[in-house]
Amino acid sequence: MLDISVKNYLSTAKGMPFFYAVGDNEYKVVLEELKQESVSVIRISDFCKKPDKFPDLGEMIDSFRTGDVDYKSNKFVLIGLGEYLALRGEAEALKVLRELKGTTLGTARVILLLRFVGTQIEEIVSEDIRVKSRAYISSKDGANTSIVNIKIEQGAGLIKDDGIQSLLQALEEGGTGKLFVRTNLQLNNSMLTIENIEDSYSVIKALIHGFVLSKSLGKEDQWNRLLVDLQKNNYSIQRVFEKGAFYVNFEADFIDKAFGLEYKNWLYFLFLKINVNKLVNPYLQLVIARTDNFENLKAETLNAIISVNHTEKSFGSLYNARKKLLKGVSEADIASFIKKNEVDPDESIYKLTDNTLLERKTIICWVSKYGFIKELEQIYPALFMYLKKYTFTCGKYSEKLTEYFEKYKRQKVANKVEDGFETYAQENSKLYAGLQTRANALMTLGDKKSSYLYWIDALGVEYLAYIQELAKMKGLSIHIEIARADLPTTTGINKGFFDDWDDEHTKYKESKLDDIKHHDKGGFDYRECKLPIHLASELNVIEDAINRAATELALHNYKRFIIVSDHGASRLAVLGQHSEKYETETKGEHSGRCCKYFDDYHIENSIAENGYVVLTDYGRFRGSREASVEVHGGCTLEEVVIPIISLTLKNQAEVQITVMSPDKLIIDRKNGAIVSIYISDIENQNAVRMDIKGKSYYSEQIDRTHYKFILDDIKRSGEYEANIYDGSNLIGCIKLHIKGAVGSAKTGFDDLF
Repeated sequence: MLDISVKNYLSTAKGMPFFYAVGDNEYKVVLEELKQESVSVIRISDFCKKPDKFPDLGEMIDSFRTGDVDYKSNKFVLIGLGEYLALRGEAEALKVLRELKGTTLGTARVILLLRFVGTQIEEIVSEDIRVKSRAYISSKDGANTSIVNIKIEQGAGLIKDDGIQSLLQALEEGGTGKLFVRTNLQLNNSMLTIENIEDSYSVIKALIHGFVLSKSLGKEDQWNRLLVDLQKNNYSIQRVFEKGAFYVNFEADFIDKAFGLEYKNWLYFLFLKINVNKLVNPYLQLVIARTDNFENLKAETLNAIISVNHTEKSFGSLYNARKKLLKGVSEADIASFIKKNEVDPDESIYKLTDNTLLERKTIICWVSKYGFIKELEQIYPALFMYLKKYTFTCGKYSEKLTEYFEKYKRQKVANKVEDGFETYAQENSKLYAGLQTRANALMTLGDKKSSYLYWIDALGVEYLAYIQELAKMKGLSIHIEIARADLPTTTGINKGFFDDWDDEHTKYKESKLDDIKHHDKGGFDYRECKLPIHLASELNVIEDAINRAATELALHNYKRFIIVSDHGASRLAVLGQHSEKYETETKGEHSGRCCKYFDDYHIENSIAENGYVVLTDYGRFRGSREASVEVHGGCTLEEVVIPIISLTLKNQAEVQITVMSPDKLIIDRKNGAIVSIYISDIENQNAVRMDIKGKSYYSEQIDRTHYKFILDDIKRSGEYEANIYDGSNLIGCIKLHIKGAVGSAKTGFDDLF
């Protein structure tokens, strides 16, 4: 309700203005009440001669003096003046108010409805008591209004019209809170808060509540584009992110969304910064928290792990999270990480993964230089599986072959021939003669109908532990026969099995492994890199073969997938770096590992067969070029012993393995420990074995499902992990808790001996 002083002024006074100070909350109410008193509304904005020019107050005063020529309609309320004066500053406000208090307006009665200058009106009244009857201060509340002056082109779409006039119009309507304007006028002395915005980033920060991201996170053109996107989406950054499908899965397809310098990549980076506390991947959370420049995002993602010591408690989870995040990263991207990571060899190995071929090669290089570590099982599982001990089950030479190839693989990865091994290899080279031929081994497979023949050129038995593990992972049943190649170990001499396979549509030759070992197209050259990095590519070829087998069998295209080799190959013959130590009347072939037979030859460490003289040590005949990274043609075990691998779909019924009377596993001082186990399903009941710490123990069959093992050399109590094999198939793993001979109560004493 209007104050009585206001009503008295409207009914009796004339010629002088009335100062009516109100607050934000009552402005619109008072204005409506004045309209009810037949008061005409005059706007200060109407006196702006141009959109971005301050109003002409002299013209305003003249309008009151001449506005009512017939003396009938002479009651007015002026709105916008207080807001205008607040924009000009306190000094200007006092100056204008002092001028107005004595200004005569003819017969007009003009109420100045003023916001934001209540304190200044109070000062005017205190200066001149005569003004008191023409002033009413309803409120001196400070302004709950701030002005954002957007100086970028077209006001970023936040304002309809440029200029101070449009701002005054908004204020005249009672506008409060944050108001936007685009003006070139100086408002430095304003009593209202003025925020000058000269770039898109500042507009976004002003628009989005709680937007705390730093301007340094993006470039000007990126912020400009984001502002345009915000305009299209009702200034909702959530909607912008939704259109990028970032909310579907924060971390899915991370590399595609983050690795790049396009606007979409930068937008995803902003999304991650805003949602850093919602990220599930701990490594990504670490990276985003420490990245303050979008252009550094890729480098931080690749390299942040380097600064985390592998002994720190959080390292394991960060390592695994990073590996998952970078699955599918390119070789080119990972190269820079490998270079930065090589500074500290004691730490570098723990930061590598098997995500890329380049990393796998780097791991092999490190192991060759510094030795084996137990963490290799997590860092490079394929290499760990390759190095696992494979227990041969091929008759009287099984133990010797098991020992030989365990040593061979260790030296291949360590990239050196250990002292005495060349003599050891030569002494054992004749073992091949006691093995079955490839032809006989293939005959044991029986009917070959519904079978697929997959020839992997140069596949030796060194890979059997790896192949066995891959078959288990793929759910395949595996049967392995050990055989010998014909001498010399060349493809020409040993390809008859493939030629004799009648159906052209059920056989395939894979040459990549042989190419890697000693062909230029394999991409490896011992003269350029003497470390065994080619092994990484070799393992890939074998993994691809097992994947092919699993696919063909799962589709029931074939019942059996047979992997056969023509010969193996020797890395150690290359590492030996022998010069052409043997003279021959014929030219050396296959990097000097053999030569055509000639009469009256007298060469030690050799054997004559199939019209050739073949070396049984790591020497070379003259006249043949040096090998690339591996060689074949000779008669070392790694060249001549070959596998015949039969893969089938495994019985889908899960095999149950149970230790019988586990509480009664007691060490016998004379016989060791005796373990009986139940196995629900066995394919080869005569080939059940238990492996503990690399040693094999063969079973005695009790009945169709029960088997006994005598662990004759286990004389200490403790917990033992045992792998159970059905022929070549690893069917399960059990734990044995074996007690001391005098019972568990005296186990501690027993273990002292």
